[in-house]
Amino acid sequence: MKMLSALLAGFVVAVGISAAMGQTLVYDNSTNDQLIRFNTGSLEVGDEILLAPGPERMISLFRFQYWGENFSGDEQIRVRFYANDAFYASHNAFIAPGTLLYDSGWFNVMASARQTILLDYATLLTGNAGNPVIVPNTFTWSVQFRNVNAGAGESAGVDIYDPPTTGWNYTSYWENDPLNGGWLLKTNRWGIPMNFAAQIEAVVPEPNVLALGVAGGLLFLLMRGCMRRS
Repeated sequence: MKMLSALLAGFVVAVGISAAMGQTLVYDNSTNDQLIRFNTGSLEVGDEILLAPGPERMISLFRFQYWGENFSGDEQIRVRFYANDAFYASHNAFIAPGTLLYDSGWFNVMASARQTILLDYATLLTGNAGNPVIVPNTFTWSVQFRNVNAGAGESAGVDIYDPPTTGWNYTSYWENDPLNGGWLLKTNRWGIPMNFAAQIEAVVPEPNVLALGVAGGLLFLLMRGCMRRS
């Protein structure tokens, strides 16, 4: 059992080492500031993006910007990644956010005119049950705030940048409104693309890391079998 634990720990370390090497910028929307603050309210809003061509699809670094005003101290934020594989009736296509790829859970944020949040490889790994965050070429990343009391003058949201300098983006955004049927495709009153400020770096696991991952998976199954027999 101790040897098995050591091997599995070695697999996590090896993946981490691989992630630290050869990071590639696969999406960058942090240059062309439109000087527009999007107040998201309490609903989850998502930005569907297309990564630059290449095999790097295991995220090693995710950065994004938010802003918050007149906070009282209990405000929180949550970040999620989705595959766009759910059926969207108005377009008769499987284009809506569907399969959940990553969920940061709620964490505290402070008031700021502009703040950058960085989710590094270790943070992503911890928040994903120890699994690397692997995404398709196109996916939606979302942000949601809670405990932001508009009645008390509190507000929060994301900054709008466009166009991306690496990767690509759609002009609309997604809004998850449970009272109106879930995910809805939205435009805006400013008449510009609704692209949220963000940067993504990703890696390709080396072949020996992939082999170690398979071995680790087999050992895990073996451990489960032994536990069932005992």
